[in-house]
Amino acid sequence: MRGRSSLRQRIVASVMCYTLLISAAIVMHGYWVNEQAEQRVWEGMLTSEFARWMQRHTERGEPWRDTDTLRLFGGDSGVPVPAAFARLTPGVHDEVSHDGRLYVVLVEEGAQAHAVLALDISEMERRESTLAVAMLLSGLAVIAFLAGMTYFGAQWLVKPLALLSANIRNLRPVARDQQLAVDANDPEEIRVIAAALNEYLRNIDRYVERERSFLNTASHELRTPIAVIAGAAEVAIEQADFAQVRPHLARILATSRSMQDLLALLLLLARDPKRLQASATRVDLSQLVPHIVADHVHLTQGKELSFAYGDMPAAELNLPIPIVQAAVGNLIRNAIENSDRGTIRISINSDRTLSIEDPGADMSATERSQLHARLARAGAHSKDGIGLDLIARLCEHLGWTLRFEAGVTGGTVASLNFQAGKHISDYRLSPASTSLAVDPNTVCSPSRNALRARANND
Repeated sequence: MRGRSSLRQRIVASVMCYTLLISAAIVMHGYWVNEQAEQRVWEGMLTSEFARWMQRHTERGEPWRDTDTLRLFGGDSGVPVPAAFARLTPGVHDEVSHDGRLYVVLVEEGAQAHAVLALDISEMERRESTLAVAMLLSGLAVIAFLAGMTYFGAQWLVKPLALLSANIRNLRPVARDQQLAVDANDPEEIRVIAAALNEYLRNIDRYVERERSFLNTASHELRTPIAVIAGAAEVAIEQADFAQVRPHLARILATSRSMQDLLALLLLLARDPKRLQASATRVDLSQLVPHIVADHVHLTQGKELSFAYGDMPAAELNLPIPIVQAAVGNLIRNAIENSDRGTIRISINSDRTLSIEDPGADMSATERSQLHARLARAGAHSKDGIGLDLIARLCEHLGWTLRFEAGVTGGTVASLNFQAGKHISDYRLSPASTSLAVDPNTVCSPSRNALRARANND
């Protein structure tokens, strides 16, 4: 991920920071020791030299004789003290500038009045500067060499971990039987981590297989008794002598059919998405949606609701049609159930998203907010049919994108994008003149029957 440093970079940076800190500490300590040593050397040399001359001068009257580097000012020398030395206090002073030269100066106060002994150290300072530059360059060269060695050493150290990290990054959530490869020469720590992760991956595979097997078994076991109940209710409701109990039988029949839809959906969720795609059919969504709406118009009885179509560009999809019918049909059912009057608007947006906007029910702002919160969590359930939470799970299973948003008029806008999962859907916009026609007798049967047939075939 961008913006984050790798372990190798952190190791190199840490070693370099440590090296720079140690180097700075050594340089500062060396500089302090050098200055202290110079001070002691100059003080001892100049003091002893001045003392020996004073002794010879006192005993034998020997005058002072300047050399190329050592000169005496004031006292019995007869040479006036320069202004640069005159303001100095008694003692030894290093690197005092005079006439463009550097001196170490000993200032003495005594019988000889104010005497200044100056040692010219200009040449020594020049050599010292040259030596300092050479040491700095050599130090930088050592640091650069150390940085290179640290970089390649860190690369060698973290290479097994980097390879393990790359293998982990390449793991795919939907893939099965994935394992991390470990080299025989890898460190023991890497082998332990890889072994633990491999065991974790095996446990996940076993868990998914158990859940899938249980879901399959439970759905198949429940299908038969529910089918028996539905069949018996269908037979009973047709009898003339059951007028009083017919509403209850109708409720039993509707509930059993809803349960059959639920079981069919559970079976689909237990299937691999690639298997669901294997029997996909290319169809024009703009022609399929009106047939799905027609299957649900009867649910608007007793309500002042109507359907209106917005932009419906011709768009060909390569998708499992029964599953599309189930998903879109339940979104339409939800829009009907959550509306009392007005117009349910359906459109296909330019970004290839099917939008279903309902006008909403006569409810307060607080109630609408609570409804939208439930829909956003895909936790609302339909009164008859599959709940929106399972529809959301189905869309996620197939790689589609399902969103719920508050509408401008106070209702809800459900947006379903079939293009989100490229491995599941093949979406292509087509001109209206070349779009594929949809046969309502073949692909537009009621969502309930289509969904069951798809689950039975799998």
